[in-house]
Amino acid sequence: MKRLKDIIEFISALLYWAFLYLSHRKPQRIVIYYHTLKQQDVGRFDTQMAYLAKECCTVKVSEIMTVPSNGSKVIVGVTFDDAFVSFRDNALPILHKYRLPAAVSVPTGNLGNPPNWAFDGYCHDADEIVMNEEQLVELDKAGYEILSHTVSHPRLTRIDDVKLEVELEDSKQTLERIAGHDIIAVCYPHGDYNDKVCDVAESLGYQVGFCVEPYSVDYSPNSFQIGRFKVSPTDNMLKFRLKVIGAYEVVKYLRRLKRMLFRP
Repeated sequence: MKRLKDIIEFISALLYWAFLYLSHRKPQRIVIYYHTLKQQDVGRFDTQMAYLAKECCTVKVSEIMTVPSNGSKVIVGVTFDDAFVSFRDNALPILHKYRLPAAVSVPTGNLGNPPNWAFDGYCHDADEIVMNEEQLVELDKAGYEILSHTVSHPRLTRIDDVKLEVELEDSKQTLERIAGHDIIAVCYPHGDYNDKVCDVAESLGYQVGFCVEPYSVDYSPNSFQIGRFKVSPTDNMLKFRLKVIGAYEVVKYLRRLKRMLFRP
Protein backbone atom coordinates (compact mmCIF):
# COMPACT_ATOMS: atom_id res chain seq x y z
CA MET A 1 0.00 0.00 0.00
CA LYS A 2 2.82 2.41 0.80
CA ARG A 3 4.40 1.69 -2.59
CA LEU A 4 1.10 2.46 -4.34
CA LYS A 5 0.69 5.64 -2.29
CA ASP A 6 4.19 6.79 -3.25
CA ILE A 7 3.50 6.16 -6.94
CA ILE A 8 0.20 8.07 -6.85
CA GLU A 9 1.85 11.02 -5.08
CA PHE A 10 4.76 11.04 -7.53
CA ILE A 11 2.54 11.01 -10.64
CA SER A 12 0.28 13.67 -9.13
CA ALA A 13 3.30 15.83 -8.34
CA LEU A 14 4.48 15.57 -11.94
CA LEU A 15 1.10 16.77 -13.17
CA TYR A 16 1.01 19.53 -10.57
CA TRP A 17 4.48 20.64 -11.66
CA ALA A 18 3.09 21.17 -15.17
CA PHE A 19 0.37 23.35 -13.66
CA LEU A 20 2.94 25.38 -11.72
CA TYR A 21 5.08 25.84 -14.83
CA LEU A 22 2.20 26.88 -17.06
CA SER A 23 0.62 29.19 -14.50
CA HIS A 24 3.84 31.24 -14.20
CA ARG A 25 3.30 31.74 -10.50
CA LYS A 26 5.55 34.03 -8.49
CA PRO A 27 8.72 32.54 -6.98
CA GLN A 28 8.02 29.62 -4.68
CA ARG A 29 9.20 29.84 -1.06
CA ILE A 30 9.81 26.33 0.18
CA VAL A 31 11.04 24.86 3.47
CA ILE A 32 12.32 21.29 3.37
CA TYR A 33 13.19 19.07 6.30
CA TYR A 34 15.40 16.07 6.94
CA HIS A 35 15.93 14.02 10.07
CA THR A 36 19.08 11.93 10.05
CA LEU A 37 21.88 11.61 7.53
CA LYS A 38 23.61 8.24 7.56
CA GLN A 39 27.16 7.90 6.29
CA GLN A 40 26.02 5.73 3.39
CA ASP A 41 23.72 8.52 2.17
CA VAL A 42 26.29 11.32 2.15
CA GLY A 43 26.90 11.06 -1.61
CA ARG A 44 23.20 11.45 -2.42
CA PHE A 45 22.91 14.36 0.00
CA ASP A 46 25.89 16.01 -1.69
CA THR A 47 24.11 15.75 -5.05
CA GLN A 48 20.95 17.29 -3.59
CA MET A 49 22.85 20.19 -2.03
CA ALA A 50 24.77 20.78 -5.27
CA TYR A 51 21.39 21.19 -6.98
CA LEU A 52 20.22 23.71 -4.36
CA ALA A 53 23.46 25.67 -4.69
CA LYS A 54 23.18 25.86 -8.47
CA GLU A 55 19.46 26.15 -9.12
CA CYS A 56 17.87 27.75 -6.06
CA CYS A 57 18.21 30.70 -3.73
CA THR A 58 18.91 28.93 -0.43
CA VAL A 59 18.42 31.14 2.63
CA LYS A 60 18.17 31.00 6.40
CA VAL A 61 14.71 29.85 7.45
CA SER A 62 14.36 32.99 9.57
CA GLU A 63 14.46 34.94 6.28
CA ILE A 64 12.30 32.63 4.16
CA MET A 65 9.23 34.88 4.33
CA THR A 66 10.94 38.16 3.49
CA VAL A 67 14.14 37.69 1.50
CA PRO A 68 14.05 38.94 -2.14
CA SER A 69 14.15 36.26 -4.81
CA ASN A 70 16.96 37.90 -6.81
CA GLY A 71 15.52 36.36 -9.95
CA SER A 72 15.38 32.82 -8.61
CA LYS A 73 12.19 30.85 -9.22
CA VAL A 74 12.61 28.93 -5.96
CA ILE A 75 13.66 30.19 -2.53
CA VAL A 76 14.53 27.32 -0.17
CA GLY A 77 15.15 26.93 3.54
CA VAL A 78 16.80 23.72 4.77
CA THR A 79 15.96 22.30 8.19
CA PHE A 80 17.00 19.20 10.13
CA ASP A 81 14.75 17.99 12.93
CA ASP A 82 16.10 16.50 16.18
CA ALA A 83 19.67 17.93 16.01
CA PHE A 84 21.33 14.54 15.70
CA VAL A 85 25.11 14.23 15.77
CA SER A 86 24.89 12.72 12.28
CA PHE A 87 23.87 16.17 11.06
CA ARG A 88 27.06 17.62 12.51
CA ASP A 89 29.28 14.81 11.25
CA ASN A 90 27.80 14.13 7.83
CA ALA A 91 25.72 17.11 6.69
CA LEU A 92 27.74 20.08 7.92
CA PRO A 93 30.82 19.44 5.74
CA ILE A 94 28.62 19.34 2.64
CA LEU A 95 26.63 22.41 3.61
CA HIS A 96 29.91 24.22 4.23
CA LYS A 97 31.26 23.00 0.88
CA TYR A 98 28.37 24.65 -0.99
CA ARG A 99 28.06 27.57 1.46
CA LEU A 100 24.45 26.73 2.22
CA PRO A 101 22.63 27.83 5.38
CA ALA A 102 20.56 25.41 7.42
CA ALA A 103 18.69 25.17 10.72
CA VAL A 104 18.36 22.41 13.30
CA SER A 105 15.47 21.94 15.71
CA VAL A 106 16.60 20.78 19.14
CA PRO A 107 14.75 18.65 21.74
CA THR A 108 16.51 20.06 24.81
CA GLY A 109 15.61 17.19 27.14
CA ASN A 110 17.87 14.83 25.19
CA LEU A 111 21.07 16.83 24.79
CA GLY A 112 24.00 14.43 24.46
CA ASN A 113 21.71 11.40 24.69
CA PRO A 114 19.72 9.06 22.43
CA PRO A 115 16.17 10.11 21.55
CA ASN A 116 14.02 8.76 24.37
CA TRP A 117 10.92 9.14 22.22
CA ALA A 118 12.29 6.14 20.29
CA PHE A 119 10.71 3.94 22.92
CA ASP A 120 7.26 4.84 21.62
CA GLY A 121 7.93 2.36 18.85
CA TYR A 122 7.81 4.63 15.81
CA CYS A 123 11.22 6.27 15.86
CA HIS A 124 13.60 4.98 13.20
CA ASP A 125 16.53 6.92 14.66
CA ALA A 126 16.97 5.13 17.98
CA ASP A 127 20.69 4.65 17.28
CA GLU A 128 21.23 8.41 16.93
CA ILE A 129 22.56 10.83 19.55
CA VAL A 130 21.30 14.38 20.02
CA MET A 131 24.03 17.02 19.97
CA ASN A 132 25.28 18.34 23.31
CA GLU A 133 25.58 21.95 24.49
CA GLU A 134 29.15 22.40 23.30
CA GLN A 135 28.29 21.16 19.82
CA LEU A 136 25.28 23.47 19.65
CA VAL A 137 27.46 26.44 20.60
CA GLU A 138 29.87 25.56 17.79
CA LEU A 139 26.95 25.22 15.40
CA ASP A 140 25.53 28.59 16.35
CA LYS A 141 28.91 30.32 16.07
CA ALA A 142 29.33 28.85 12.59
CA GLY A 143 26.16 30.68 11.53
CA TYR A 144 23.67 27.81 11.48
CA GLU A 145 20.30 28.50 13.05
CA ILE A 146 18.96 26.77 16.14
CA LEU A 147 15.23 26.20 16.54
CA SER A 148 13.18 24.83 19.41
CA HIS A 149 11.80 21.30 19.16
CA THR A 150 10.35 21.37 22.71
CA VAL A 151 11.91 19.57 25.69
CA SER A 152 10.74 15.96 25.45
CA HIS A 153 9.44 15.76 21.86
CA PRO A 154 5.76 15.08 22.78
CA ARG A 155 2.62 15.32 20.70
CA LEU A 156 1.67 18.82 21.79
CA THR A 157 -2.07 18.43 21.28
CA ARG A 158 -2.17 15.47 23.70
CA ILE A 159 -0.69 17.13 26.79
CA ASP A 160 -2.35 19.44 29.31
CA ASP A 161 -2.02 23.23 29.27
CA VAL A 162 0.63 23.37 32.01
CA LYS A 163 2.81 20.76 30.31
CA LEU A 164 2.36 22.50 26.95
CA GLU A 165 3.69 25.78 28.32
CA VAL A 166 6.61 24.05 30.03
CA GLU A 167 7.59 22.20 26.85
CA LEU A 168 7.65 25.38 24.79
CA GLU A 169 9.04 27.79 27.37
CA ASP A 170 11.77 25.64 28.93
CA SER A 171 13.12 24.63 25.53
CA LYS A 172 13.27 28.25 24.42
CA GLN A 173 15.01 29.37 27.60
CA THR A 174 17.55 26.54 27.50
CA LEU A 175 18.49 27.25 23.90
CA GLU A 176 18.72 30.98 24.55
CA ARG A 177 21.11 30.29 27.44
CA ILE A 178 23.24 28.06 25.22
CA ALA A 179 23.24 30.34 22.17
CA GLY A 180 23.22 33.67 24.00
CA HIS A 181 20.45 35.17 21.87
CA ASP A 182 16.72 34.91 21.18
CA ILE A 183 15.24 31.73 19.74
CA ILE A 184 12.39 32.83 17.53
CA ALA A 185 11.11 29.62 15.94
CA VAL A 186 9.72 26.26 16.97
CA CYS A 187 9.23 23.08 14.96
CA TYR A 188 6.29 21.10 16.33
CA PRO A 189 7.33 17.50 17.12
CA HIS A 190 5.55 14.98 14.88
CA GLY A 191 4.01 18.01 13.14
CA ASP A 192 1.36 17.92 15.85
CA TYR A 193 -0.25 21.26 16.65
CA ASN A 194 -3.56 23.13 16.85
CA ASP A 195 -4.68 26.71 17.41
CA LYS A 196 -4.00 26.49 21.15
CA VAL A 197 -0.42 25.33 20.56
CA CYS A 198 0.14 28.24 18.17
CA ASP A 199 -1.35 30.74 20.63
CA VAL A 200 0.83 29.53 23.50
CA ALA A 201 3.94 29.64 21.31
CA GLU A 202 3.18 33.21 20.32
CA SER A 203 2.51 34.25 23.93
CA LEU A 204 5.94 32.91 24.92
CA GLY A 205 7.77 35.03 22.38
CA TYR A 206 8.13 32.77 19.39
CA GLN A 207 7.64 34.47 16.05
CA VAL A 208 7.46 31.44 13.75
CA GLY A 209 6.14 27.89 13.99
CA PHE A 210 6.95 25.14 11.49
CA CYS A 211 4.70 22.15 10.85
CA VAL A 212 5.08 19.24 8.42
CA GLU A 213 2.14 19.95 6.14
CA PRO A 214 3.33 19.99 2.50
CA TYR A 215 2.62 23.53 1.39
CA SER A 216 4.75 26.46 0.39
CA VAL A 217 5.38 29.42 2.67
CA ASP A 218 3.07 31.68 0.69
CA TYR A 219 0.22 29.19 1.06
CA SER A 220 0.77 28.65 4.77
CA PRO A 221 -2.18 29.91 6.87
CA ASN A 222 -0.01 32.14 9.09
CA SER A 223 3.50 32.49 10.54
CA PHE A 224 2.81 29.78 13.15
CA GLN A 225 1.74 27.22 10.56
CA ILE A 226 4.58 27.38 8.04
CA GLY A 227 4.50 24.28 5.88
CA ARG A 228 7.50 22.07 5.18
CA PHE A 229 8.21 19.32 2.66
CA LYS A 230 9.73 16.09 3.97
CA VAL A 231 12.77 15.07 1.96
CA SER A 232 15.26 12.24 2.27
CA PRO A 233 18.77 11.74 0.94
CA THR A 234 17.39 8.56 -0.62
CA ASP A 235 14.93 10.53 -2.79
CA ASN A 236 15.97 10.31 -6.44
CA MET A 237 16.77 13.65 -8.04
CA LEU A 238 13.51 13.99 -9.92
CA LYS A 239 11.51 13.40 -6.76
CA PHE A 240 13.77 15.77 -4.83
CA ARG A 241 13.36 18.51 -7.47
CA LEU A 242 9.59 18.09 -7.45
CA LYS A 243 9.57 18.59 -3.69
CA VAL A 244 11.89 21.59 -3.83
CA ILE A 245 9.74 23.40 -6.41
CA GLY A 246 6.61 22.75 -4.37
CA ALA A 247 4.99 20.20 -6.68
CA TYR A 248 4.40 17.83 -3.75
CA GLU A 249 1.99 20.45 -2.46
CA VAL A 250 -0.52 18.38 -4.41
CA VAL A 251 -0.40 15.86 -1.55
CA LYS A 252 -2.58 18.11 0.58
CA TYR A 253 -5.29 17.94 -2.10
CA LEU A 254 -4.96 14.17 -2.30
CA ARG A 255 -5.48 13.96 1.46
CA ARG A 256 -8.60 16.09 1.24
CA LEU A 257 -9.92 13.90 -1.57
CA LYS A 258 -9.25 10.78 0.49
CA ARG A 259 -11.15 12.22 3.46
CA MET A 260 -14.10 13.07 1.21
CA LEU A 261 -14.21 9.64 -0.42
CA PHE A 262 -13.80 7.63 2.77
CA ARG A 263 -15.71 9.82 5.20
CA PRO A 264 -17.72 7.59 7.60
